[in-house]
Amino acid sequence: MGNQQTNKNTSITQITMFILVLCALVAFANAAPRTCHGDVTKLSPKGRASGGVAASNTAVQHDLPALVSHKNCYDASADRNCIQASLIAALASRESNGGSALVNGYGDNGKAWGILQCDIAHSGLPCTTVGWNSCAHIEMMVSRLLVPYIQQVYAKHPTWSLDQALQGGVAAYNFGVGNVQTWGGVDVGTTQGDYSNDVIARAQYLHSHGWN
Repeated sequence: MGNQQTNKNTSITQITMFILVLCALVAFANAAPRTCHGDVTKLSPKGRASGGVAASNTAVQHDLPALVSHKNCYDASADRNCIQASLIAALASRESNGGSALVNGYGDNGKAWGILQCDIAHSGLPCTTVGWNSCAHIEMMVSRLLVPYIQQVYAKHPTWSLDQALQGGVAAYNFGVGNVQTWGGVDVGTTQGDYSNDVIARAQYLHSHGWN
């Protein structure tokens, strides 16, 4: 009887230890930095051309309800591509107000599709084959456009830090890698002349509010 009780206690201890280790692993995964392609917190964005960082913060605050409703998709793509969910969501905020600015999934006068605005005519991607607000759409845009753009900018500007290449990749998301010429003029030619500075500022706001 004594041996049975000892074995039972040992089993309970082992199970408890297993659960604790599992919880620790989950917590570690959730806390993973996702900075293989740079870190938004290491940059100093100017924010929007009109209103600066404060204006970027206000814009992303407005979009939070829409962004939160798809946070699981942003997190899943962030994990798969080792890139910060705060950056992906910030892109969605700038591109489509997190989806709330779209009409039946379309934006840019029907020329772009989905939360992250897949260019139907020029991206070379099967934009409309996935739902406009789906995890598949977000994953396609991150893995097949954003991450490759960051890598191409890094290869094009080898003296840039990885963090600078991250911002350059964001600018390229708006107007192409070929137009990313200098660090000082990274946004020259982007929409409103502030695209990457605005997106990075929005990403920093999200990061400071729990979006890793």
